[in-house]
Amino acid sequence: MTTSQNQPTLGSYRPLDDNLDPLVEGVDGGRAPWTAIADALHSLGLDELHRRGEEAVRLLSADGVNYRVIGPPISGQVGSEPGDSRHQPDGHRLDPVPAVLASAEWSSLERGIIQRAELLDLIAIDLYGPRNLIARGLLPPEVVFGHPGFVRACDGQALPGGRQLFNYAADLVHGPDGSWQVLADQTQSPSGAGYALENRVVTSRVFPSLYREAQVHRLAPFFRSLRSALQAMAPPNTNGDPRIVVLTAGPWSETAFEQAFLASYLGYSLVEPGDLFVRDGRLWLRAVAGPEPVDVVVRGVDASMCDPLELRPDSRLGIPGLLEVVRRGAVAVLNGLGSGVLENPALAVFLPDLAQELLGQSLRLASVQTWWCGQAQQRSHVLANLASLVLKQVIPGPSPQSCFGWELSAGQREELSRRIQSDPAGWVGQLAVQPATTPTLAPGGLEPRAAIVRAFAVTRGDSYAVMPGALTRVGPDSASLRISQHSGAITKDTWVLASEPEATSGFWLQRTTAGVHNSFGDGSGPGTGDGSVVQAVSARAAENLFWVGRYAERADAAVRLLRVVHDRRNDLAGGSNAAGTACLHVLLTALRTVTGGHPGAAMAAPDNRLGSLDPADLDPDDLGAELVGLAVDSERPGTVAYAVAHLLAAAEAVRDQLSVDTFLVIGNLHRHLAEHGGGSPEGRDLHAQVQHALSQVLSGLLAFAGLAAESMVRDAGWQFMEAGRRVERGLHLAMLLRATVAQDHGTATDSLLFESVLTASESIITYRRRYRSRARLDTLLDLLLVDDTNPRSLLYQIERLREAIDLVPRPSAGLPARLGADARLILELSTRLRLADTRLLAGRQGDAELRTLLERVELSLRAIADAIDESHFTHLPPLQALGGA
Repeated sequence: MTTSQNQPTLGSYRPLDDNLDPLVEGVDGGRAPWTAIADALHSLGLDELHRRGEEAVRLLSADGVNYRVIGPPISGQVGSEPGDSRHQPDGHRLDPVPAVLASAEWSSLERGIIQRAELLDLIAIDLYGPRNLIARGLLPPEVVFGHPGFVRACDGQALPGGRQLFNYAADLVHGPDGSWQVLADQTQSPSGAGYALENRVVTSRVFPSLYREAQVHRLAPFFRSLRSALQAMAPPNTNGDPRIVVLTAGPWSETAFEQAFLASYLGYSLVEPGDLFVRDGRLWLRAVAGPEPVDVVVRGVDASMCDPLELRPDSRLGIPGLLEVVRRGAVAVLNGLGSGVLENPALAVFLPDLAQELLGQSLRLASVQTWWCGQAQQRSHVLANLASLVLKQVIPGPSPQSCFGWELSAGQREELSRRIQSDPAGWVGQLAVQPATTPTLAPGGLEPRAAIVRAFAVTRGDSYAVMPGALTRVGPDSASLRISQHSGAITKDTWVLASEPEATSGFWLQRTTAGVHNSFGDGSGPGTGDGSVVQAVSARAAENLFWVGRYAERADAAVRLLRVVHDRRNDLAGGSNAAGTACLHVLLTALRTVTGGHPGAAMAAPDNRLGSLDPADLDPDDLGAELVGLAVDSERPGTVAYAVAHLLAAAEAVRDQLSVDTFLVIGNLHRHLAEHGGGSPEGRDLHAQVQHALSQVLSGLLAFAGLAAESMVRDAGWQFMEAGRRVERGLHLAMLLRATVAQDHGTATDSLLFESVLTASESIITYRRRYRSRARLDTLLDLLLVDDTNPRSLLYQIERLREAIDLVPRPSAGLPARLGADARLILELSTRLRLADTRLLAGRQGDAELRTLLERVELSLRAIADAIDESHFTHLPPLQALGGA
């Protein structure tokens, strides 16, 4: 794609040669704002630029950044574990070379965005109030009432503070005449601000020196304005700090990462529709300690899906009764449930006149020239120029892409003409604007790509604050004009260069404590005694954290046992060793027990062949293929990759509860295994690679455990994660002991088994240091069964589990304090272990008693897990429509 002589660019640009010699011309004929940056890129060289690009990809992957289309959870599975879903993630792609704008140009653009937001806000106030614009003929009724974004049930509703458009985003293009034009208004639930912030974090790390020297406007003040605006939108009767939540459709929604990222960054709870309910005219959060009132909801769910009682009855993402709570003014939902009507592309035709009517001003930031087919003259123009226009439906369909008339055949244009004439009010035509280009890193160097810039604004006082930056998107190739996430667009950080060093303002730290609540607390629930507010943990978040602990420990246990089996298999290579063969057979049986015996996993999966594997009869390559599969097959329950995938899914569902460092640690776990998932199991090299990948996964899991132990606050969420870890570690150890040492295999075989079990339990060094004589079963049981000072023993797991459950808040509701079912089971199991006589269990007649004890331990731990689930987590039946959709 070439740039014409009269077409400006974001820093007018022609392709750079292999030496990166820049030719940079300003839009006005002077030097472009990114000249100094181009010089810096030139000094780095192409190879270094590609290395920086790879570093950006690594950082995004480590942070778990994605924009994806994910299907709903697997239906029809009762009691399915968190994370069970079918999804097709689309990577969030970032070009490391920023798009750059001068401060003066941005200031002009900023004024236009503010004016446009104010205009749209006034239109919303009128449409859900007196509707004078329709009565006076300034807006045709079809433009309003024919659009699905107009929510009739919201008539007469008003948000606190007078503003009806809380936040706003505009998709902008730099047109051929050098002016900025609005391609589309985003008012329903504007997305992208979180991705813009993540892009800034990554780009500033990739080009640290360049970022510091370029004097780029910071984004943090905008997000401080966003926090202040959210608090100001709370209903008047709110006591103390308002409880603010970010509502997401779930981890399978397209912008799930952004919603979780913003919730974490702003310090608010990330909730799903099932976490909220209506009672006594208020909206409540299903918290672990009991219901907590909610004052403000930042929604990431389409308005039509938010209340199945008054909006779409077939919605599975709604909160029954929410609209009535909004109507009473007891909760603020942002953006307002009727704000989607402002996204109607036909509205662009009438905005210039409405700006004069409502603001007494000319429109500073015009829309791309648009013709609405609901008016005869404009319809005639559209029909006569189908081959050169972009056609859009007023009622958006499932596909987000526009229809480019020049791409249609004659027959297709004729069919489109008939559709427009049959429903003229449902169509608009837009002038095809060739967007300005911006330098983008490609395999062969920098090349120009057409760019669309999404700018963001949020209400502040009697006006709006605009983010001094944006989310820039460019086409996937130099010839593409389809620029959207669905079409593979690449994003860029947008640098607005300050004309002078930026002054630090809007401090987060406040010296005074009078009347000030904890800025990261977002609730009106129990306090800390100093006026601060404690953030509640939802029952759904608690359940996911419980499974984060379980899957982390499940992956850890499987890795350790697989490494031991690999080592024993290598010991047998090239020789005949009866005791070693018998030991390997027992370990394979244990591996089957441990990987196939977890609750929720397939107990006897058709492809789990370890039960029929006898090392004496089996081809070594077949055994090797099976061991590789148990490491890297993410579709098979019980494997390391399966546990890691579900660990990441559960962690993503509670991203707001975990630190950024957590995802830096666990983000690469799946990649280490996926790199070997499609390889052939033949050859020693692959086995060595898989063992190396297992070592990397184990290192990541150890780092995650250390981070959780040393960096996480011991709140209810941490206690549930700790409980999940202790349940799983206890289960694994009980199953391992039952499958290996609970029966006599002969002295030589048991000697190898004891060593393998102690190694898999990370207790071999302690055992050798403590018991200098030969290995004995009673001393092994002392260390692994009843030693409450050994972090790997069964009793230690039970005691830590008891402590975690004791510290978990329980709804009191005026009931007398008593032990819950989970606490009673834990006390019972702890007593049984403390009363166990390891010498008796290790005696000649003790095999049966040891097996019985370990079986009871397994049953008790599963019962404890079930009791925790029943006592603290909420499993709601799916919503059922009372009438036809």
